[in-house]
Amino acid sequence: MPVRRTYPKGTVVLAVGTKRGLFLLTSRDRRAWRADGPHLAGRRVFHAVLDARNGARLFAADNGDFYGSFVRYSDDFGRTWKDPVRPIAFPEGGGLALKNIWIVEPGRADEPKIVYAGTDPAALFTSRDAGRTWELNEGLQRHHTRSRWQPGAGGLCLNSIVVHPTNPRRMWVAISAVGVMRTDDGGQTWTFCNKGTRADFLPEKYPEFGQCVHRLIPHPGNPDVLYQQNHCGVYVTTNAGNSWTEIGGNLPSDFGFPMALDPHHPATIYTVVEDETRSNVGDQFTVYRSTDAGRRWQRLTRGLPKGRTVRLGVLRAGMCTDTHDPCGVYVGTNTGQLFASRNRGDSWKMIADYLPPIYSVAATVL
Repeated sequence: MPVRRTYPKGTVVLAVGTKRGLFLLTSRDRRAWRADGPHLAGRRVFHAVLDARNGARLFAADNGDFYGSFVRYSDDFGRTWKDPVRPIAFPEGGGLALKNIWIVEPGRADEPKIVYAGTDPAALFTSRDAGRTWELNEGLQRHHTRSRWQPGAGGLCLNSIVVHPTNPRRMWVAISAVGVMRTDDGGQTWTFCNKGTRADFLPEKYPEFGQCVHRLIPHPGNPDVLYQQNHCGVYVTTNAGNSWTEIGGNLPSDFGFPMALDPHHPATIYTVVEDETRSNVGDQFTVYRSTDAGRRWQRLTRGLPKGRTVRLGVLRAGMCTDTHDPCGVYVGTNTGQLFASRNRGDSWKMIADYLPPIYSVAATVL
């Protein structure tokens, strides 16, 4: 019988999904880090998250090249894994086949067994028993515009899920390249929430849908406020997605993938933007921080690499923050470097190198 692994209270656990498996990095002081893994070695783990609502269940979006895609889960920090009894799958005869699972998102705090997952082709799946069985959200699947949805460069992927913290009937999803959608009736119907966001690659710059949302994140204290990093800019909504305001300001590029915010100071948001080569603008790898909800952005570079050969990219789920104050900020690159700051981004340290390309980083404080 496997020995159950435990960590002291207050330990920061980083779940790092990569092209060749899942790695766990742990630290009690955010100075010294211990790496463990790879778990699910050789698998493409697009996203992983530690769900602390009911114990410490680790979920991984495990995308295999030959044996299919599954949301697997572990209750011993990756030592052993369980497969779902009824996995994520599209109904037979419907013309759709699962390509990848992009994100796993725990549900509300008062619904500890509910977990959501987003896929390519774009669909929302729900588990009501902590990952054992999964069911398709039929309301989104049958949306009347679905036949006109077009994929982004990474596929037709549902890449972000935001649950309303207190209203069980409201949630948002982001789909590339469809946009943001919201349900107000528990997933039976869905409406577009894209007013004010650009789609410069389309003939109509402000369509009802067709925007390429890269990342959607919620404000921790005001559920009507959300931020998004888009193919065409950075945006905020203060009315639950009814309209958006562009907040790119002095950022050197409209294009980027990740976003994160400081949970104790939610007017402080972070992003990484890229140039047309999908890497850092110029010769300095830079994280950008705004402390005034996007009115102005600061360049954060202390401890980050610089030079003519520095060409780093960060994928949509490759940035996160922890719940300490001052918060830790974590950034994983598509060339396998993992950078951490324990002072809200003022300075940085590389805590892992030579990892496979990093798809996602998610922090949990035990």
